[in-house]
Amino acid sequence: MAIPHRRLLQTGSSGDLLLNRTGSGDSYGSNTSEFDNNMVIILAVLLCALIFALGLNTIFRCGLQYVNRSRPAAVPGLKKRGLSQLPETVYGRGPDNSTTECPICLGEFVDGERVRVLPKCSHGFHVGCIDTWLRSHASCPNCRVSLLDPPAACS
Repeated sequence: MAIPHRRLLQTGSSGDLLLNRTGSGDSYGSNTSEFDNNMVIILAVLLCALIFALGLNTIFRCGLQYVNRSRPAAVPGLKKRGLSQLPETVYGRGPDNSTTECPICLGEFVDGERVRVLPKCSHGFHVGCIDTWLRSHASCPNCRVSLLDPPAACS
């Protein structure tokens, strides 16, 4: 059985007339429905933002794949023939003994050990260490000077 809404006039502490609602609809129930409506709106907005962010991520990743495919491949390392053309010396017998350790393995050079000194930058390495590096890179591991670029001609 539904109770009809009734309005009662009451006087407040200051003697003013106040309007009071009584019946089945109370103020607590209306606040709950407003809260539920606001929650639905907030969740819908968050869901839309998530979908938008995922879409942007997908577009960005596809764009990076396209750019990577259109870029030329990285410069490969040296072939065996190119490695054999690089000078090789014996440590301790050459004129330049300023380098005392291999920057790749951090091992000390020992007298009589084979050392490869790169011609463009004069950095020295163990032959095994630098050959492994140069098979996959065509540059000095210390200063990144390319070994494939022809030396500049003197004018």
